[in-house]
Amino acid sequence: MKLTPLSVPIDLAGRVVLVTGGAGDIGSAVAVQAARFGATVVIADNGTSVDGVGQDTAVATDVAKRLAAESGDRGSIEGRFCDVTDAEQVEELVGDLFAAHGNVDAVVAAAGTLRTSPVWDTTIDDWRNVLESHATHTYLVGAAACRRWRANCAQRAGSPSALITFTAATGLVGRPDLGVTHAAAKGAIAGMTLELAHEMYPYGVTVNAVNAANVRGRMARHVGASTTESHDAGDASSPRHAAMLSTYLASADAGWITGQVFRVMGGLIGRYRPWDLAESIEKPGFWTLEETRFGLRRLFGAHPEYKALQGPHREF
Repeated sequence: MKLTPLSVPIDLAGRVVLVTGGAGDIGSAVAVQAARFGATVVIADNGTSVDGVGQDTAVATDVAKRLAAESGDRGSIEGRFCDVTDAEQVEELVGDLFAAHGNVDAVVAAAGTLRTSPVWDTTIDDWRNVLESHATHTYLVGAAACRRWRANCAQRAGSPSALITFTAATGLVGRPDLGVTHAAAKGAIAGMTLELAHEMYPYGVTVNAVNAANVRGRMARHVGASTTESHDAGDASSPRHAAMLSTYLASADAGWITGQVFRVMGGLIGRYRPWDLAESIEKPGFWTLEETRFGLRRLFGAHPEYKALQGPHREF
């Protein structure tokens, strides 16, 4: 895709953006930023607690009214109740939006719950709740949109659509305090993102993931994380940092970027190389168990004994 000249301002006017989990901290920030750049934004939320207990049908509409007042008068923000782990509700929501607007130009999948416990204390209900709220929800809204983007590819006439997902360090490099459920869910989303980027490339759809680290909000409070205050210089924990990158990825200007996993932490924007092969060793044919032992020591650089036993000229 040809890059837009830097002299051309970025504008989301005329673009429709769906934000799931839009009443949450990051989702709300994405909605405000996208609307400020002219987008028609729909936030979808089921009003559940941070640990996925209960639902409140009024939350999405109430939050949308507040966000609309914050975002100015360029774009618009509407709220819709939707349990994004329910396939029928997701199909109805996405179908209604495509029917009403002709297209949904970007889907930002930002919903998710959090239950933290070591694996020996994790219940099957914990597993299902967190996996469904993050990974299953991302699959459902992504699939519902992708089916329609594939069907209307010619109609869009080169105008790119975008799916933006949210992963986390737990699913990419691991960390000890958010639990196996969060790690599994976020790892699944990262893998799904890379696969969908391949599948949707022929149809003019970009698919990228954002790992927003150390964001101030209810999840950070839930685990007692240390975050900056809103008045701090740079406010490194503000959800606005992740929201600005997500808003750019939702714009037509970002149509050249796909299959990427980004890290956002305060003013830092980084790019992961997911599961990049670091080093390898190889030999012809099958490995014996002894060769495997020596080979792995060599691979990790722990091979003084290997060198002494094999000598300098016996390579494989």
